[in-house]
Amino acid sequence: MSKKLKSLTILILILGMLSLACNLGKKTSSLLGEEYRSEDGGFSLNKVNDYSFEDTFGIVNMSAPDATAETGPGIMAMGGLMEQEMTNDDLLENMKSQASTIEIGKTKKTKVDGISGLLADLSGEYHDVSIKGKIYLAMVSPKQEFVLIALAPKDQWKDVESIFDAVLDSVTFFEAAPYTASVSENNEVFPALSNEPQEIRQWATSATAGSEYSSTDWSAERATGMPDVDVCQDDGNAWASATSFGEDWIELAYDIPVSPTEINIYQSYSPSQVVEVDIVDLNGEAWIAWTGEPVEVDSCPDVMTITIELDEPLYIDRVVVFIDQSVLNTSYVEIDAVELVGFPEGQEFVASNSSEESNQDEPASSSEAVNEDMPVPTNYTGWMADSVYQGWVNIIVNETKLKDLDKIMTIEGIKSTENWKPRPDHADTYIYDMGPEKMKAYISVTTDGIVYKKSIASNTYPPDYALDTVNQANYDKLNADYKEDYVIYYASMANLLESPGFLRESYYRPEDDTLVEIYEWLAPNGDKISGAFYNGKLTGIAGLAYIPKQ
Repeated sequence: MSKKLKSLTILILILGMLSLACNLGKKTSSLLGEEYRSEDGGFSLNKVNDYSFEDTFGIVNMSAPDATAETGPGIMAMGGLMEQEMTNDDLLENMKSQASTIEIGKTKKTKVDGISGLLADLSGEYHDVSIKGKIYLAMVSPKQEFVLIALAPKDQWKDVESIFDAVLDSVTFFEAAPYTASVSENNEVFPALSNEPQEIRQWATSATAGSEYSSTDWSAERATGMPDVDVCQDDGNAWASATSFGEDWIELAYDIPVSPTEINIYQSYSPSQVVEVDIVDLNGEAWIAWTGEPVEVDSCPDVMTITIELDEPLYIDRVVVFIDQSVLNTSYVEIDAVELVGFPEGQEFVASNSSEESNQDEPASSSEAVNEDMPVPTNYTGWMADSVYQGWVNIIVNETKLKDLDKIMTIEGIKSTENWKPRPDHADTYIYDMGPEKMKAYISVTTDGIVYKKSIASNTYPPDYALDTVNQANYDKLNADYKEDYVIYYASMANLLESPGFLRESYYRPEDDTLVEIYEWLAPNGDKISGAFYNGKLTGIAGLAYIPKQ
């Protein structure tokens, strides 16, 4: 089985991809936004307006603002090269053999961008919710596949169907980029790791300035994180000094020290009045990276790129930008964000290992300190510290027995009347009222009376669960860590976010002896960071997600 089909299997079996994270440009629809091109997947499409969006190695996931982890609504597009030649019928049979919880209806031949494929309806049940959907599949070439899937609760399907049709109508195909992968000991597929040094890109997480227009709008903190001013205008989401004349400065701090290669200064108003950029090393010593004079530029917003070439590694965690607004006399220069690009400590030494001799005294990569042995925070508060949730946390999948459930949960469960059987050895599911309104736990047991799955009703959260650590900057750090080693340990993620997280779902996969756990961390404003962990490691496709509240 190819890497792509394996990823798709995961989505169909657990329907979880729809919440972790449309369409194409040649035909327009009010439902769709900008065109997106997936080089790994070999297709382009237009994004769905107001849907979250994520593309990982040719697998595009889009989910509605009200989507749940279990039932959507969501759309997934998948494409890429396969190891063996297949026909449309071969691809269909593969899909049928893997879609144990979803029924694929009668197919009809349908052309998309001149490519003949198969279109069919989908139906099924999940957590007592009737699911409807559609699937389109096609072999673009004998070894290049494409699949588009939409799923939603039955009562929402009518609206989602029109979105699916619009997305499908916008799809175009081209030759997919070759994919190189390595296989772990337990047969999980990862992108092949390079021995070459790997740069990381990061945004500032804190900032101070010589002055600021106010302590809220136009403050120094407005220059942290990613750019959020996409037009040339006076905007309080960027930093501005107290006055529009004279000299001033802003200092930005970053979480990961790097040996810098590039600095990108995003100026959203009255560029470019930058006259000096300094970098500050870990000892607090400042080094001049660039100097110049204010000069009028044609572009606004403007990105000022400074390339840095060092003879030897110099690790920094701060950047200072100096401005002089007395020369051009235009208006306030406003800085929206400053991106720092460079190699984390240890990366340069990776490259030197290619030589015959290596220095054993060189420091190890910082990633070596990130492992499963880190203690996980235990700071449950509010409702999550309640005995019912703590009982839920203490149920051990593939170990806890049915007779112990009520005692561990501290309340009595109700046997479900559902007839959906997700596994051959499924016996029964028991429902527990967790406390917050509409929050219910579903705990499934085997015919041997062993818990193999537990989940909490979708789209329900502890009413008092909110973390200041859930923000774009921390997600960017997690994403950078993932792209470095293609693994994030649960303990590492929990420590960065300073919370054990809200355990949404946990289940055991006997076919590969894997425990799957879905955790979510929620910000006060409703933003969410989630992770899918396989035996304690986030290694799966699209397993890490940052979902802003719509």
